[in-house]
Amino acid sequence: MKLKIVIKNTTRTLLQPWLNVFNQHDELPKRRYDLDWLRVIAFGLLIFYHTGMLYSQNWGFHFKSQYLSSSVENVMLLLSPWRMGLIWFISGVALRFIIARFSLDMFLITRSVKILLPLLFGIWFIVPIQLYAQMSQEVGLAMSFWQFYQQFFDLTNPLFNHYQAGIWPHVDVNHLWYLRSLWQFTLLLVLAMPLFHHSHVQAVITRLCERSLFTVFIVLLLPLCILKLSWPSDTFRYPMGALFLLYGYLLAWQPAFYSQLLRQWQALLVVFILGYLVVVLGYHMIWQNPAASQWQITSMDMLYTAQRLVGVLFMLALAQRFLNHDHPKLALLNCAVFPFYLLHQSVIIGLAFYLSELQLGGLVEPLFILSLTFIICWLVFIAVRCVDLLSPFLGIKVTGKYKAWRVKAGFCCGLIVISPLIFKLI
Repeated sequence: MKLKIVIKNTTRTLLQPWLNVFNQHDELPKRRYDLDWLRVIAFGLLIFYHTGMLYSQNWGFHFKSQYLSSSVENVMLLLSPWRMGLIWFISGVALRFIIARFSLDMFLITRSVKILLPLLFGIWFIVPIQLYAQMSQEVGLAMSFWQFYQQFFDLTNPLFNHYQAGIWPHVDVNHLWYLRSLWQFTLLLVLAMPLFHHSHVQAVITRLCERSLFTVFIVLLLPLCILKLSWPSDTFRYPMGALFLLYGYLLAWQPAFYSQLLRQWQALLVVFILGYLVVVLGYHMIWQNPAASQWQITSMDMLYTAQRLVGVLFMLALAQRFLNHDHPKLALLNCAVFPFYLLHQSVIIGLAFYLSELQLGGLVEPLFILSLTFIICWLVFIAVRCVDLLSPFLGIKVTGKYKAWRVKAGFCCGLIVISPLIFKLI
């Protein structure tokens, strides 16, 4: 008995720096409706962006329409630099609020189940249509999707010999890479929390936020530029995402930072527009020019990296200025974000694959795909939301009221189901 008490006290002492961070209800600030709106908008823009990827002539994607154009890339460059940076930043802010509401053990369990259960469901039941469309276009599959899907569950099937880049051989995450990385980055953030919550570190962050917005911008930009210069381009999205997640977490409760954004939103608008024009010009004159020198490419990389940060700050400023209010439908829209994210790319590619035979044209086809994607995702969301047993698989909050032991049992079952995925991702 004494040994048990000693072990318990020792463990508590060792974990105290982490326990001090979690479950701090008294420090919780008011809900940020501007960030709720921004979350809905940011994930909604993914549907437009990934639809555009079907038609971009020079950018790779799992499936391509027959109506390719380089002009669409000019429009997509308006979103491309900052779209994921904004999502990661909002995720960091959300983590800061969640951590203040949960104990350490409940946070790790609930976040793992809520992130990895939809990911596990997605890679086996949502993503496969993307691989089917991709392989049909690249190697000419002579089978229906259902025949393909039966073979998909065979991890040693020679059909997938040239598509072996997944969590399990050909079972890949595709657009769901964000969920995989979010869970991994969350664990790393938890490990480093005693450092980030140290009084000296918090004091430095507070003093930084009280300085000019230009100073804050430079301090935030430097690590991004260093990463861009030292990290391979094809995997840069991972450390970039981790950094924006950290920025969101550290700046979540810094009112001086958001006040400066609100005051400077018009200046950020001007810088954002100028940055976009420079990015489009550089894209065509440098990135698309085989004769461009290395210093030109590097300079363009730095400008594009700066536009990432400008875009994120500008969107945060716009939300502060125009969207800092509640709405009767906001909670429902926020609830729909996760299932829309899970479903949208597979719906887009599936529609593009089957509509391609109709030859609708370069204007009607994307309009059809966009409209039907929103409609299908919404109908699936509404249908699944009514069934509590299915809701967790699409990341939808269960609406029914259950006793505490049933909720704990549900999370335990979820933890068992996702355990193979946890071992693959650690």
